[in-house]
This record gives sequence, structure tokens and C-alpha cells, in this order.
Amino acid sequence: MKKLLLFMAVALGLALPAMAQAQESPFSVTLGVRAWYTQWDTFSYRPDGVPVDQQVIVQSPAKSRFVLIPVLSMRYGDFVSTLSVFPSTTYDFVLEDEVDGKRKEFDINVGYYIAPGVALTLGYKQFEQSNAETGFRYRLTGPVIGANATAPLGNNFALYASFALGRLKPTSSDVDLDADYKLGEVGVVYSLATPGVTKAVSFTAGYRTQVLNSKEAKAGQDARDLTDGVTLGVLVTF
Repeated sequence: MKKLLLFMAVALGLALPAMAQAQESPFSVTLGVRAWYTQWDTFSYRPDGVPVDQQVIVQSPAKSRFVLIPVLSMRYGDFVSTLSVFPSTTYDFVLEDEVDGKRKEFDINVGYYIAPGVALTLGYKQFEQSNAETGFRYRLTGPVIGANATAPLGNNFALYASFALGRLKPTSSDVDLDADYKLGEVGVVYSLATPGVTKAVSFTAGYRTQVLNSKEAKAGQDARDLTDGVTLGVLVTF
């Protein structure tokens, strides 16, 4: 939680110089937090303690967790940039002989609105899962491309959708596996115009799915990391 507060404080400090002029310029800053009820299912090698060539890949589900993800977005005209952080979170795996695991993520994207409500994006993603007890670490980084879209429904409601694709490579990792990255999210947003310093407050509700899949794990077997679940958000635009 301290890291989340520090991130928000730094983000606000960076944004303050622009907020005073936000009402009179095409520049806007959005700060917010999203709660993601994550269902995490990752891979492991079984059985333990035997040569690698005798092991098989199995999926290891973890107990679901709520994760708070801070978000900072800046827009100038048709250009937009977004930063979000999935903080280090400990998960309990369902299988009795599985030890607890941690995961964290970092995303930064820049984009351009090619039409009202439709933006194409290019970004960078970092993903890591680890276990302090075993010393295991799987860390992936790489570029991603994506698209965001909104469609008004009336009465301050709108539909939104986000999609992204990428090819991530291991860095400082105990597992030397590239992975195809896919992200999809759809939902509804409700926005209210606000007077004063802020321009608007938005509330979001949607469903988010993220998949990392490596076909290089073993012949005939993929190593898959799946995270999905309901997401709720509150965003304030200055």
C-alpha cells in the first residue's frame, strides 16, 4: 500500500504544473485507481525432483485476489499516454504442495486518436512472477500494440473496449521462454462533468483477460499464464 501511495503522490506532483492550465488548453490529466478481482492460473513443472526431460507442464490455479492498480493518463489533443502498475501481490495456490507466489506488472503506452473515441497505442510491458522460498523468478518484457475504443450510450454512459498484442522475452529470468501476450477488456463507463479544478469523474465496470502463452515450453505442451476477472475503477480528470 505504501508503494501505491508513493506512486500516486509522484504522479500528482508531476501533473500539478499542468492542472492549472487544463481548463483552458487541450491538455488533460487523469488520475485513478482500478480494483481487479484477479483469478490467476499459471504453469509449473511436475513432478518435482526428477530430471527436466521427465517433467510435464501442469496448470497451477491460485486463490483469487483483489488488486488495486493506480493509473495515470495524460492527453494533449489527439495524443495520449498511460501508465499503470500492478503492485507486487502474493497469491496462495490451490494445490497443497504449491508454495505461495508473487506477481507484479508495469505498463506504459502512448497512443493517437485516429477517430473520436478510437485510439491506436504502442507500449512496453514488464511482467514478473517469483517465489522467495524457492528462488524462482520468471520475468518478461517487451513491446505491445493495441487499440482503445469508446461508444456513447446516452445519459452519460458509454461502452469501452481495450485490446493489445505483444511478444515478450525473458530478462533476468530462471525460465528462458518467450511468450505471446494478449489482453482484452470490455465494459461500461459512467462519466459526470464536474466544476472547478476537475473536469470529470468516471466510474468503470468491466471484465479483463490477460494471457501469456509460450509454445516453446515442451514439445506438444504450452506454458500458459492466465489472469482474468471483474474490474472496477474510479478516474478523475483534471
